[in-house]
Amino acid sequence: MNECLKQSAEFGINHVDAGHMQPVGCAAKVVEVAQQYPDGRMDVIVEGTRRFRLLELKNDDHPYATGEIEELEDEDVPVDHVLVDGCLTSYNLIVHLVYGATANVLTAQDLSLTPSFDMAPKSGLSTPQKQQLLELSSENARLELLHTHLSDLLPMIKKAETVQRIVQSDGYIRAVT
Repeated sequence: MNECLKQSAEFGINHVDAGHMQPVGCAAKVVEVAQQYPDGRMDVIVEGTRRFRLLELKNDDHPYATGEIEELEDEDVPVDHVLVDGCLTSYNLIVHLVYGATANVLTAQDLSLTPSFDMAPKSGLSTPQKQQLLELSSENARLELLHTHLSDLLPMIKKAETVQRIVQSDGYIRAVT
């Protein structure tokens, strides 16, 4: 990590599950060192920069894995703005329900050319869903996955919110208006 900080260099992140490294990963750069500890460890905040496929792991003297990669490009298809708007609406509703009225919501102006990656971090995706999102080569396909997930998640959050209100009212069920 110190090398990356000194050189402002990217590094790769691949998900490893049960000893198996996923071939598609994400290059990242450090945007902030949140905490540095006396023993040299540090907590860092990173930002993903691009997707890649790991072609081959190298055997070298580094204390971390290195490898040969190829950058993954998205299909050249226009982004479906109706799908973006649907995801954004559901995303902001969920953020409001989970984090409250003071939560920062996203606007269309906040979104990059890959809005699925802007919304994914706070969308409650499981690790396999995050990997699937990363592997999809079309922004529209990623938005469809995200839209389906958010549509499935919204009723569960609303139900949990109702249960929480009942618990907070000492178990008395009141009419919800």
